[in-house]
Amino acid sequence: MNEKKLTINGNKVTFDYLFNKADELIGVKNSLDSSRDLISILNNMFAGGDDFSFKYFIQSGGLERLDLSLEDVSKRLETISNSICPDEQVEGVK
Repeated sequence: MNEKKLTINGNKVTFDYLFNKADELIGVKNSLDSSRDLISILNNMFAGGDDFSFKYFIQSGGLERLDLSLEDVSKRLETISNSICPDEQVEGVK
């Protein structure tokens, strides 16, 4: 039987490697979920007319922190994507 061997950066892909990458993706998902929850809270504050809390969040730099958090998610996703991209030549695959 012709067994396919996948490599990344010249190293054979193992179960442990893929499991670790899946774990990293769960961490990114959790960060993204937290950002979405915050956006939902902001939406509810604004829609409910809670101007004081909404303005306080804005004035205390909350939007900048949210932006930095989303930028971090983007960078982490790119890093993970690059780390799971297989080498061009996969043994047993044409």
